[in-house]
Amino acid sequence: MASVNGPGPDSDVAMDAINETAQGDVSLVAIYGATSFNLFHVGEAVRQSFGSKPELIDHLSELAEETRREFMERGLFSGLSPVQNSVEYQFDEEDSHGVLQVYCGGRGMLLFVDPDEEVEPLVRTASQLLGGM
Repeated sequence: MASVNGPGPDSDVAMDAINETAQGDVSLVAIYGATSFNLFHVGEAVRQSFGSKPELIDHLSELAEETRREFMERGLFSGLSPVQNSVEYQFDEEDSHGVLQVYCGGRGMLLFVDPDEEVEPLVRTASQLLGGM
């Protein structure tokens, strides 16, 4: 399993795997750990919805921090669906996209996808990239 703060998956490998799994558009992919936050992909629609790159990064950092805190404090969100003992995810609709957050072994992946995207295959792919399943 990858270290929380150590190297994560290669961005090209991660993007290929996510794009092969997703049925629709993936407009954002980010991976985070205890002290890291790496943006792998930001689609044009996401870029345009924020005034500036720092504003986008601040928003995503806050979302990642809230997610990480929830997972660490409670272990599970209410309404979370565990795919395997060490993998949790949450899917919410926000504006014109779905927000999928997958947490596995101290790392998280944040994806913005089509609201009607089939979530479980993406959760499996994300958890494999994060070092789970």
